[in-house]
Amino acid sequence: METIASSDHFMSASKSFFADVAALLFRKEGVRLANVSAPQSVACYQTKGLKKKYWLRLVLIPLANGRLLGRLSWLDVRGVDHVCCYVNERFDCVTRESNDVWVKQAKSAEKVCLQSFDNLNE
Repeated sequence: METIASSDHFMSASKSFFADVAALLFRKEGVRLANVSAPQSVACYQTKGLKKKYWLRLVLIPLANGRLLGRLSWLDVRGVDHVCCYVNERFDCVTRESNDVWVKQAKSAEKVCLQSFDNLNE
């Protein structure tokens, strides 16, 4: 994972990521996402058109040597955070190996977030 100095890159990349998730979620579930403000999140989008509300959030986690990792999660109305996945600065879904190296996964972050939403919304 490349070293980055600030969250600017994540903020920029998050716009297209959330637009993609919103389009997929609307096509698949008929659910809309609306951008909302959340002080602890780089980006936060709330579902619209459901009886229950969920918030899809991107939170940045600082790692050693100035690196940042993103955590994508759905927050439910009870305040429970359901982690979808972790992402690098390119929004590749990554997992940490036993040697503490973050490795890109085959599934896209968008698909993982939609699967997590489906599990919540059953």
